[in-house]
Amino acid sequence: MTVIYKNCMIFTMDEQNSYYENAEIWVENGKILYVGNAKSPPNNAKVIDKSGCILTPGLIDIHTHVGIWSEINEQINDANEYSSPYTPLMNAIDGIDIRHFSFDLAIQGGVTTIQTGAGSANPIGGVWMILKTSGRSLKERIIMERSGLKGALGENPKNVFGNSKQKPMTRMAVAEIIRKGFREALALSETEKENVLKNRSHLYPFIEVLEHKMPLHLHCHRADDIATAIRIAKEFDVELSIEHCTEGHLMLDAIKDSKAHVTLGPFMLPPSKYETRNSTPAGPMHFEQAGIPFAIMTDHPFIPIQYLYYCAAEAVKYGLSKTTALRSITIEAAKLTKIDNRVGSLEIGKDADFVIWSHPPFKTEANIVETYINGEQVYKREE
Repeated sequence: MTVIYKNCMIFTMDEQNSYYENAEIWVENGKILYVGNAKSPPNNAKVIDKSGCILTPGLIDIHTHVGIWSEINEQINDANEYSSPYTPLMNAIDGIDIRHFSFDLAIQGGVTTIQTGAGSANPIGGVWMILKTSGRSLKERIIMERSGLKGALGENPKNVFGNSKQKPMTRMAVAEIIRKGFREALALSETEKENVLKNRSHLYPFIEVLEHKMPLHLHCHRADDIATAIRIAKEFDVELSIEHCTEGHLMLDAIKDSKAHVTLGPFMLPPSKYETRNSTPAGPMHFEQAGIPFAIMTDHPFIPIQYLYYCAAEAVKYGLSKTTALRSITIEAAKLTKIDNRVGSLEIGKDADFVIWSHPPFKTEANIVETYINGEQVYKREE
C-alpha cells in the first residue's frame, strides 16, 4: 500500500537541493515513489497529514563506534584490540551488538545510517561496515559489510603501545606498520595472491584496498599526520579517507590536490590531547570555502550519536552555510561512502529513510519528531 505524507516542507538534498513547500512524499514497500507538490494519489493510498512539519532525509554519521563500544570506560570496549598494533583481520560485523542502547540514541537523533567499527588504538585496526540503525536483524540492517580498512596515525597508537615500551613508540614506526601490509601484498605472486583471497589471511584487506574495492580510513589530527596519510595513499595508489582531519584547515591545498575523502570532527570537545589543540568548529567553513566535500561526524561515543545534528549546527554558528551543513550529514556522507544510490537524499527509488522535524533544521526550536527507516516509523517523540 502507498503511504502519503502531505503538507510538509521538504528538503530533498538532491543535486539541485530541491525544496518544496506544502509538498508530499509517497512511500511503498520501503522505497520512495514520489516527492513534490500534490498530484492525484493512487487508489487506496493511506494519506497522513503532516501540516506544519519539516521533512529531510535520514541523517548519516560515517564515523562512529555505535554498537561496538561498551561505553563503560575507554579500556572496556570491543572496538580496540589492544593486544597487537597490527590487526587487519578484525571485522566490525563480529563485534556489533544491535541491541546496544546507542542504536536507540541514534534514531532519537534522526540518524538512520552509520559507519562503525574499530577504533584508533592500532596503526592497522580492522575493517569497518555501514548499516541502518534499526531493523529486525544485523543482516537486514547491513548496507555495506566491508566499507574500509581502518588505521590510525599519531598519539593514539603511540600511547597505547609506546607507553609499554612496545612498537610503535614513534610516528615513524606507526607509518611503517601501516605500510607493512601493502608492501607484503604487492610482493605476492599470483599463486600466493589466490591463496590469500581463498583463505582470507591477514593480507586480504590490503588487497581489497589496493584493488580499490574499499578505501583506507586513517585517523589523523595533526597536520604532519595528515601529510603522512596522503603520502602513504599516493605511494600505494589507494583511496584515502582522512578521519578527523583536525588540522586540515591549515593545509587545504594539499588535501584538495590529494582528492582524499574527508570526515570532520568531533570538534565539540576540549583538547584532551596535544594534537587536538587546534580543533575548531570553523573547520567545516574553511573546507566549504576551499570547495572540498566533507562529512561531519560524532565519533560516538565521544560525542553521543544523537547530537550529530548539533555538531552540524555548531559549524553553522562558525560560518558554514546551512545547506552545506545539512548535506554534510546526509547526501555528502552518503557519497563519500558510495551508498548514495540508496540513502542520503529523498529521490524516487531510494530507501524511504527520513526525519520529520518540528521546525526547520538549525532553528533553535527544532526537534526531531519522528524517524523512519525503510518507510517504517522507528521513533516518535513523546508529547
